[in-house]
Amino acid sequence: MSISDISLADVTDAYLAYVETLPQLPLGETAQFILVASTLLLIKSRALLPELELSEDERESVQELERRLARLRLIRQTAKTLRKEWGKAPLVLAKRAPSREAVFTPSDASVPLIFAAANKLLSILPKPEAMARAAVAPVIALEDVIAHVRARLTSAFRAKFSELTKSRDRNETIVYFLAMLELVRSGSASVSQEKLYADITIEIENIADMPSFGARV
Repeated sequence: MSISDISLADVTDAYLAYVETLPQLPLGETAQFILVASTLLLIKSRALLPELELSEDERESVQELERRLARLRLIRQTAKTLRKEWGKAPLVLAKRAPSREAVFTPSDASVPLIFAAANKLLSILPKPEAMARAAVAPVIALEDVIAHVRARLTSAFRAKFSELTKSRDRNETIVYFLAMLELVRSGSASVSQEKLYADITIEIENIADMPSFGARV
């Protein structure tokens, strides 16, 4: 099964059902689940938004998730084989590796030798460098974007996603995409896409039921 075919809703429902059986919320495990779920959401968003460019960290996250799923698939296949063959024949253990001659003994150590080893270790450590100052971009609120899209659809009844996000940066495009999903979820708008990676068309469904948030962006 392709990674893009995994249902994020089914995975989330299954995990929430699992958490409800626990006496307390496992914070570490929940953080890992949120990481995996956000990576799945990123993959699905990339399939719907071809113009969305992934950063190096995001590409590494996707590749790491694919590797983990491949390992899980291999483990499950191996488990099926072991379950089928278990008990039919005795297990054959590998021969012990031959003992090797020690390359270092404490009696060979001396103060000059330890000092030279410590200097060599310090020389290969990364040098501290001045940390670059991070510029914090202005953040737009999801409620404000929903209000902007709502006003646009109220006057035009239909809009292209590319028109709504024209001249918007990458982070703002993601917020607009989430606003579109919220309008679809509430039944206030519907979306259509002629083919994979094509532009998304948003159409108004019911003006009276459209959620009203914030001010216009």
